[in-house]
Amino acid sequence: MMKRITALASAIITALFVLCASVCADGAVGMVYDAGDIFTDSQEDALREKAYSAASTTGLNVVIYTTADVGTNKSDAAVMDYADVRYEELCGMNTDGILLLINNDTNFDWISTSGSGINYFSDYRIENIFSAMDRYYKKDDLYGAALCFIEKVEFYCSQGKENNQQEVFGTELDLDYAGEAFTASFVFVGFIALIASFILYSHYAKQYAISKPDTRAYTLKDSLWFSQKTDTFVGNITSRIYSPRSSSSSGSHSGGHSH
Repeated sequence: MMKRITALASAIITALFVLCASVCADGAVGMVYDAGDIFTDSQEDALREKAYSAASTTGLNVVIYTTADVGTNKSDAAVMDYADVRYEELCGMNTDGILLLINNDTNFDWISTSGSGINYFSDYRIENIFSAMDRYYKKDDLYGAALCFIEKVEFYCSQGKENNQQEVFGTELDLDYAGEAFTASFVFVGFIALIASFILYSHYAKQYAISKPDTRAYTLKDSLWFSQKTDTFVGNITSRIYSPRSSSSSGSHSGGHSH
């Protein structure tokens, strides 16, 4: 009896260890949830190891979630919500992280971000991630696309938070450090240039002033008619969502949602 209890306790401890193996020391999670049964066992293990490493490096939850059924509502908007809900279920609300949804139901994939992950992954960076994954999508290599996603997550996190950066001559500068000094210098130089321009304008405007002719000499009574024409334009703004595998959706950006 005691041996059975000991064996059961060992099994429970082993199971808990396996479940928690992807949780980093700082609480970040590297997770692969293959609900769509896309990857082989060896591929899933390799992805989980990569996701764990990325979570350890970045301090963000890094999640890959696959599905073959997003529910009864197949719209793109419903898929976005589906990705957000999956992230919250796995990592909790208001946590820092990023999730890639590989959607084999409608082929509309989505990247969802949360917490500080929003600052690291702007629409521009998410578009670049999908662009890098596209060559794997074209070969129907979803495992390669998932690996590419993790690599790009690590790369952009190493670049810093994009919402606090400016690009100068192709190089991103962190406004938390160099940006404030750069902005202050730019404003000061602009102010001096504005004053100098005003002084020069005032000087030459007086020197080259041209007297205005008297229009009364050219106008005959009851000979001048005025008319007003108004054109009304109807504007059309189209917002498109980018997903390389979706045949129904195309465009220039993808998005992440704040939870």
